[in-house]
Amino acid sequence: MNFIADMHTHTIASTHAYCTIMENARAAAENGLAYLGMTDHCIKMQDSPNEWHFCNLVTIPRFLSGVRVIRGVEADIMDYEGTLDTTADIERSVEWINVSYHYPCCVPGTREENTMGYLGALKNPKVCVLAHTDSPDYDYDEDRVTKACAQNNVLIELNCSRLGRKGSEDRLRNYILPACVKNNCRIIVDSDAHFCDKIGSFEKAAQLLRDINFPLEMVVNADISRFEEFLKSRNILTNSDLK
Repeated sequence: MNFIADMHTHTIASTHAYCTIMENARAAAENGLAYLGMTDHCIKMQDSPNEWHFCNLVTIPRFLSGVRVIRGVEADIMDYEGTLDTTADIERSVEWINVSYHYPCCVPGTREENTMGYLGALKNPKVCVLAHTDSPDYDYDEDRVTKACAQNNVLIELNCSRLGRKGSEDRLRNYILPACVKNNCRIIVDSDAHFCDKIGSFEKAAQLLRDINFPLEMVVNADISRFEEFLKSRNILTNSDLK
């Protein structure tokens, strides 16, 4: 698989990450990526940047080291209604929103509560991806959520950093990815890199997808034309933006 984008990465603005956007962009270029998502944690995480960080992303050049930088955020689900910790100003300032559960922001609920949180988050039209949904702590109804993602043009993430965590790969292999195929819900493979050497390191994810014969055409960032069509469908990219 020839991956061309990594849309879940962190910089030193999230203080449990350790590289700058310049270092991340260089790593992306060295790994042959065309697109890089800058998606630091949103404002309710304990070590997240200030709201101003996101509102000032416009100062970052569109291209760094020849890689197109997509200005984004990893937003937190705050409750079982799907409320996010974004503000109107943040949502106006970013192009891309990954959405995820984190324990400091929303403790794990029942399967139904977690499901309703995801479904509620999908009502926000700026949401692009449900990120690292594989955590056994946040069990959910994969069928309902992947069906809703497909209906709302939202991707499910295969998060490379989670593949070594207990229970995560089993949930992806046996439940989440089969539900994506069943409901025609497309996926994106991301690193969730907190250090630049992890950006674009997708070998384990690619092997998992091969193992289960996951349809390549459903992996949005495994083809540049497919990825750019997705960006256009979300009004993130126009023909005039292309280099």
